[in-house]
Amino acid sequence: MKRVFYVLITVLATFNAEVKSQDSQSIKTQLKFDFVSRHLWRGMRNNTTPAVQPTIRFDGNMFFGGFWASYSLGSENVQEIDIYTGFKYKNVDLTIIDYYNPIDTAGWKGDFFEFSNSKTRHTLDAIITINPTSHFPLSLTFATMFYGFDKDSLSKKNLYSTYLEAEYTFFRNDNTRISFHIGGTPYKSYYASKTAITNTGITVTRNIHFNSNITIPVKGSFILNPYTHQVFLLAAFTIQ
Repeated sequence: MKRVFYVLITVLATFNAEVKSQDSQSIKTQLKFDFVSRHLWRGMRNNTTPAVQPTIRFDGNMFFGGFWASYSLGSENVQEIDIYTGFKYKNVDLTIIDYYNPIDTAGWKGDFFEFSNSKTRHTLDAIITINPTSHFPLSLTFATMFYGFDKDSLSKKNLYSTYLEAEYTFFRNDNTRISFHIGGTPYKSYYASKTAITNTGITVTRNIHFNSNITIPVKGSFILNPYTHQVFLLAAFTIQ
């Protein structure tokens, strides 16, 4: 585990060096708050009540990093705090995310500094994203969890859960975007007990302009998980 965190520290140090080496105009800083009807992730429901999801992100020329969280606004005690860093080249991103779920509905309390593979609530996920271009509006995601709280319930060994997704934008203008996505796992993992499609759906995003200075993106997603036979209708809006 120490080697993994040495790698993460090296990447973060490189990102920090790039930030310091450039003038402030070349570093983009993003602060936003998403309000969602529930926390859905890769075709799975992570809570049953509305949630607020803040994001802090820093973008340099080649490296990026930041923090993301989800806090339930209902009575259930669910939260998630993620730290991520990555490298980007043209339309390809390589990202490492540390998912951390410190408290769940059973009252489990976490220790952020517990990194032992057998005890930690941290999960490290390596993700390659091929982003769409103006000529080819298709994005591809390849993600594998490689350390932490991603264990087989019997053997207690890492599952190396892998998720693959394609998203195609078939309509877009200045204010509206409509896309379709399909995702799943190629083998038994966190997402399913076998090879399965776990996440399909259609998303409509629209910018609502209140005046020349205030624009709020709103989103609606119809999501179907063919593996669990579950269906969701997600509503969300963003303040940034």
